[in-house]
Amino acid sequence: MLSEIDQIVRQEIDNPQGPGVAVAVVKDGQLVHSEGYGMANLEWDCPIRPDTVFRLASITKQFTATAIMLLEQQGKLRLDDSLTTHLPGYPVHDRTITITQLLNHTSGIKSYTGLDNFVKDLAKKDMAPSDLLASFQDLPPDFEPGARFLYNNSGYHLLGLIIEKIAGTSYEQFIQQHIFQPLDMNHSYYMHNETIIPQRASGYDKTKEGYRQADYINMMIPYAAGSLGSTVEDLVRWDAALHTERLLDRATQERMYTPVQLADGSTEPYGFGFGINSYEGHRLIHHGGGIFGFHTFIARFIDDEAMIAILANDPGIDVEKITRRIARHIFDMPALTRTPITLNTAMLDKAVGTYIVEGNFPVVVVRDEDQLALRSPMEASLLPSSQTAYYASQDNEVEVHFADEQDGVFNTLTLHMPFHQPFKATRKQE
Repeated sequence: MLSEIDQIVRQEIDNPQGPGVAVAVVKDGQLVHSEGYGMANLEWDCPIRPDTVFRLASITKQFTATAIMLLEQQGKLRLDDSLTTHLPGYPVHDRTITITQLLNHTSGIKSYTGLDNFVKDLAKKDMAPSDLLASFQDLPPDFEPGARFLYNNSGYHLLGLIIEKIAGTSYEQFIQQHIFQPLDMNHSYYMHNETIIPQRASGYDKTKEGYRQADYINMMIPYAAGSLGSTVEDLVRWDAALHTERLLDRATQERMYTPVQLADGSTEPYGFGFGINSYEGHRLIHHGGGIFGFHTFIARFIDDEAMIAILANDPGIDVEKITRRIARHIFDMPALTRTPITLNTAMLDKAVGTYIVEGNFPVVVVRDEDQLALRSPMEASLLPSSQTAYYASQDNEVEVHFADEQDGVFNTLTLHMPFHQPFKATRKQE
């Protein structure tokens, strides 16, 4: 008989013979579920298991941040050290950028993964991490250090180089020797393409014709921002080690879980390698990741000693939605129900358009016959709950609110997604 968690996951996996997920759930400090769903390798028909190794993508950042805190603990750096204290050749152009600002995405340095040539060119290049600096170090900053928050992979790339400079060893070796080995995370690795890694999952993309192998990426490019790999079993060990303070004491962890404060006094829900939020009153420390062929999420409800880790080898699988559904189950929350209202087409058309979020990514709203639909950053049908608010039919916890009507159209929208700060976007002027 399938458990409730089994049923939740299977409802979200379109094809049990396609790529899938590994899932681990901890409740009250005890592992209550660990299972694989779908296929780790389609060509060999190999199923996903709890010991299947996935690319973690940006979940890597919490390990990089922990490495920095271990070096601070050893007295080898200070978080208010400037970047040039440890990388004196880096051109800061008369700005002072601190290690803290690299950790919490407030450095203003241009993120190399946001460059126009990243996917088609940069991601495939064979180069050492130090050589990648040339792609972004001389670009104009996005803002003055500390003035704003903007998610930034370049900052974590630089943190990896700082770790290597101070430790006198490679980033990979430092993570293995100081985190993975002490915690018996024996199935966690730096995910080199050429290395033989037992139980490694293949990454896939879904097309109209079926599944295809994900595009190639040289794993020296994501580096300290996204090149580690692990299993859900090892992530359970990681969560337990943080709870029991095996690597970092509680005070140090709380510093990592403190929202960043910007120069104007406002805060953003991100600390050092961890997102910070709450879900239905439960304090949540989390991070997701996306890399060619993979989608990942880890949610740690630290006051409840609960953790959910979901690793997928198909980036189209909504790992956050699965996480939320499992969270509602383990915390005995009722399912969220909604009833849409009816709006005429003239009212719907006020919302149609392309809106731009800070960081220059689009939110695209179209009319699909007699209803609205999102086309970016996700595919979803939108159902109205009022004249200015809609929810996604595929995930009714996702909401879009429209405002600032002028000349018959809305000029701003706010995308509300659980686990995240609301995204505000402004209509693109044609």
